[in-house]
Amino acid sequence: MSSDLLLEAHGVSKSYSMSLSPHERFFEALFGWAPDKPHHVVLRNVDIEVRRGETLGIMGRNGAGKTTLLGILGNIIEPSSGAVKRYGTIAVLLAVGAGFNPQFTGRENAELFCSLMGLTSAATAARMSAIIEFADLDDYFDMPLRTYSSGMMARLGFACAIHVDADVIIIDETLAVGDAGFRVRCYERIKHMQANGQTFLLVSHSPNLIANFCTRTIVIENGSKVFDGSPLDGLNTYKDIRENLALGKKPLQSDGRGSDLVAPKLLLENVHFREETDADGSKLGILSCDLFAKESVLNPVVSFGIRNQEGIVICSYDSGYGLNQIRAMIAGDRTSLTFQFKNILLEGAYFISARVAERVADVTLTLGTHHNVARFDVVGRAANAGLVDLNAILSTSSASQNDDAQKVSIQ
Repeated sequence: MSSDLLLEAHGVSKSYSMSLSPHERFFEALFGWAPDKPHHVVLRNVDIEVRRGETLGIMGRNGAGKTTLLGILGNIIEPSSGAVKRYGTIAVLLAVGAGFNPQFTGRENAELFCSLMGLTSAATAARMSAIIEFADLDDYFDMPLRTYSSGMMARLGFACAIHVDADVIIIDETLAVGDAGFRVRCYERIKHMQANGQTFLLVSHSPNLIANFCTRTIVIENGSKVFDGSPLDGLNTYKDIRENLALGKKPLQSDGRGSDLVAPKLLLENVHFREETDADGSKLGILSCDLFAKESVLNPVVSFGIRNQEGIVICSYDSGYGLNQIRAMIAGDRTSLTFQFKNILLEGAYFISARVAERVADVTLTLGTHHNVARFDVVGRAANAGLVDLNAILSTSSASQNDDAQKVSIQ
């Protein structure tokens, strides 16, 4: 066993018996046995390894099995088959308020959380002021949890999890609730803890969170792990799954990587990217391509999106929404497209992706996705932080101590 291995799961599956009576459920929970009745399979033969210092992002549609997997990894749910080995302490934040007693105060729940994580009374007391400060619940900290909003419970749960010295912190969409200011503080703390080697498992539907925080991503679909690799490729795989389902295609069922879809009606061809400088000296990015119709399409749509090398979406534009609308096309038509933007991006590598679709009434049906059709690099435009150069200017003015405007008369 590698010294940096914190979690390993092999052949993990989970299924639930359907239509069991209360006493049958009791026997199933107590002895792992239940009458032979139909089962709902939630997870199928999942293998995962998590190493120290990783931030593993888990993506999947609602009902794919993500939360069940986290519950099994966190030793909250027992798998139906397979094995999980844990080589450290794990703090788990699943549903908002899960594991807390609604009749206890915030302080009492925090003390209980610390105790369950193996902290002594003295160690808990030493951490309580930091938990109180981060949760920022004011007088509510000593009020029963049943008086809390979901955002307040998320504050308490996150504040507890980051102060118990857990080897692994598991977070299931907890940061999706609460006010924006608190989420920013959570993200800043996660970044700080990552820099110090903390290991996280994060479930999120947010592409930006996955791209910006995760070092590795897995995608779960219909209870199976269908991808394990880089966050950017994982995001593309997840996007393909959703678009396949929108087209009525069979979901992915085995390990794989993201790939482009072949458009049945519209094809994107002859893609070229170049850079120019306009009359004002501004840098322009220009992507040209052809849209070819294999069949007639009344309302064709083309979308262009730009991501950085971490997978963070910089911008996205659709024809008809921010870009000129494309006329109706009949089979055999070819339309030349030019996507042009002012390049104010900071130094780094950037990728352009394209999507072709058909708008029917108020619904846009994706016909094909083309990932990373072009790459461009920005050099010589560094900044302390951020994504774009806004050409900001700092103006200063000063006055001497003898300037009357600077003098204050004290009577």
